[in-house]
Amino acid sequence: MNIAGMFDRTIKPYILVLTLIFVASFLAGTFVPSPVGRQMTEMFQAMAGDYRELSGGMLFFNILVQNVMATIFVILSGVIAGIIPTFAVGSNGFGLGVLFRQATEVSGTSKAALTVLPYGVFEIPALLIAASYGLWLGVTVVRRMRGKEPTPLKPSLEHAFRRYFAVVFPLLVVAAAIETALILGLQ
Repeated sequence: MNIAGMFDRTIKPYILVLTLIFVASFLAGTFVPSPVGRQMTEMFQAMAGDYRELSGGMLFFNILVQNVMATIFVILSGVIAGIIPTFAVGSNGFGLGVLFRQATEVSGTSKAALTVLPYGVFEIPALLIAASYGLWLGVTVVRRMRGKEPTPLKPSLEHAFRRYFAVVFPLLVVAAAIETALILGLQ
């Protein structure tokens, strides 16, 4: 599968907008004052602590299920004018920015970049694609309410989920495998 084939024309403008939101919120997260960043990092570590006690297969399964549920929620919630997908992208960018800054302060920029890289290569693109379909569905609903979209919502939902299982789900499987390996490697 090539990169261009991952994005169909329906979501190109949405993925661009959401990528800009992600980048801006990531950058904003890197400017959070250190004490606040440490508190947020401790909160993330406490949440991740529950995973550290799981065996390899259960850890992978739990990470995958959590990510699949979150991305499906982002798509389905998009019908509410696209608010939740946009918020999900912004909050993920901000949180990752905070974690990146904290990791930079502890171990330097290059090691922090390696820590964030697995998310940036697989999990974040999966989120951006899912959120783009959610935002697209939200715009479709708004256009239908205004009488400017003749297409029923069902075919749009079916299209979004076909693309989800063709593109997003495989990315989430790889992301869960990498995240599992990283967590197990830290033990």
